[in-house]
Amino acid sequence: MPIPHVSNAPKDSDKLVHLLAYLFFTIIWFLGFYLSNKKQIYSRSLIKSVVLGVFYGILIEVIQGVATVSRSADFKDFIANCIGILTGVILIISMKSLFLRLKSKF
Repeated sequence: MPIPHVSNAPKDSDKLVHLLAYLFFTIIWFLGFYLSNKKQIYSRSLIKSVVLGVFYGILIEVIQGVATVSRSADFKDFIANCIGILTGVILIISMKSLFLRLKSKF
């Protein structure tokens, strides 16, 4: 039995979900890298988070385009992912002093 299409959401509204998900992922990955090791450098943790986010975003879109029949790759999704990553980076940089204090407690 086919799954009924129940979404009345505006066109491309899922892009906001992509943006928010990658914003969240970037912050969580940054915290994971930064707090996992006393010697981990702030900027290196930030770079790792960005690289991981971009790589993961590309990988997911490629898999959707190649390995599924019900989904397709969407460049707009990737752009929304990157905007989410960039927003996460801006938040992380704006809260640098908080993260430095947090690191000193670990």
